[in-house]
Amino acid sequence: MSCSVRWTTLTVLLEFEWVIRGHCELARHDISRVFRSLMGIEHVTIEDRDAVLLALEGFDRALDFADALHLARSARASRFLTFNQRLVRRVKGLATGAPVVLLK
Repeated sequence: MSCSVRWTTLTVLLEFEWVIRGHCELARHDISRVFRSLMGIEHVTIEDRDAVLLALEGFDRALDFADALHLARSARASRFLTFNQRLVRRVKGLATGAPVVLLK
């Protein structure tokens, strides 16, 4: 029996995290475990898998999953611009790639 490859986009992952955190009320460590399990399924292809893995590292270090994913996807940028003051405070001391700059 063959299994076809399944494609999962970043937007689906963002929505999935929002649902399992908000609706299912999963704890942060359980969310991380679910995502890592999903990443380990052989026939599931994740869009920009390396960025998702990097985002999970940030998520495990207390960043919001969406923020961590945005940061991971902008790793090659010279700066990451945001209006989110909380994000600027949280990334201090974390190796996030591009410096995070608050827009006012």
